[in-house]
Amino acid sequence: MSEDNKRIIIAESLPEEDEKFLTLPELTPEEEKVLEEEEEEHVQEKIPEFLEPLFTEVKNGEKPALNLSKVDEDTASMVISSSDLFKTCSLPDKTELQEHNLKTKHDILVGDHCDIGYGLYGNDIIICELSRMHGDIVAEGDLRIDNFCEVYGTVLCNGDAFLGEGVKIHGKLNVGGNLDIGDNVAIDKEFKAFGDIAIRNPMPVILYLLLYVMTMLNLEGEEEAKKRVDALISEANSVPLVLPPKTTMDLSYVSVSTPMEIGANCRLHGNIKAKSVKIRNDTTLFGSIQATQRIKIGPRTAIHGDVVGQNVRVERGADVLGNVAGKTVWLHEDARVSGVIKAIDGLTIGRSEENK
Repeated sequence: MSEDNKRIIIAESLPEEDEKFLTLPELTPEEEKVLEEEEEEHVQEKIPEFLEPLFTEVKNGEKPALNLSKVDEDTASMVISSSDLFKTCSLPDKTELQEHNLKTKHDILVGDHCDIGYGLYGNDIIICELSRMHGDIVAEGDLRIDNFCEVYGTVLCNGDAFLGEGVKIHGKLNVGGNLDIGDNVAIDKEFKAFGDIAIRNPMPVILYLLLYVMTMLNLEGEEEAKKRVDALISEANSVPLVLPPKTTMDLSYVSVSTPMEIGANCRLHGNIKAKSVKIRNDTTLFGSIQATQRIKIGPRTAIHGDVVGQNVRVERGADVLGNVAGKTVWLHEDARVSGVIKAIDGLTIGRSEENK
């Protein structure tokens, strides 16, 4: 097209028509009523008839009951993350972190996306999705392994076992009870189950844990809660070993983003990195401790390494075979430190033990 034939057209609305164009026409009362009825019908069409609320209606002061069958995994994950179940890394009394195994007599709860460089030995063992275990798993009770987990070792279970979709076991599987197995489960070597075998997708672990949490919160009433507790955990009053989501454990480090609590009479190998660390009495750790907040070392506990934290407290009879560094350091007069003590805001030598 030549330059002479080019045309530029500018369209402008008339000033008088602008307001009329942008203003909606007024509706009569009859038309407004018809429009509201149509909107209500449209909303009701979107809501399935079978949809039920997460909790039943409360009547006569009763506690709300959980409709577990109506809960999806996203809702369950939200409730679990907001609960206290995975807020702290907990190692119960007499836990042993040996060269190849993490051993306890209690139940074990492993969060999602964990990378554990040890085998697990416990009572009931629950492993959430997308976690990897680099060792053998031995469950004296029941075992639940959620979707797309990998186990680089042999799995032994004296009770019932539940394997989610896409689980890979690079070893043998031996189940003393019933076996529920999901789709696309791979077992490199032989497997045995002395009970019934059902090929289906078991209840996701996140829903199982939601039931666990709701039970502990007594949302279904005291009597029902006790029945659920007896069915879910073998020792209702015991504290499980808890590894929060994204925990990393190998031969060098135990790394968590949450506070860590270690019970009494434990024997552990490896360096610890956590938000805060609290160790009870008569525990032995062959490794160092590093925390961004507080560290408390209980009576008669031995640390074969350095201790570095914001505020460090060493109780009576504790023995630190290394250096101690912190903003403030409280040291009992009967505690021992073999290395250098560095306290930016001062060192306190005390006699009284903390009542906590």
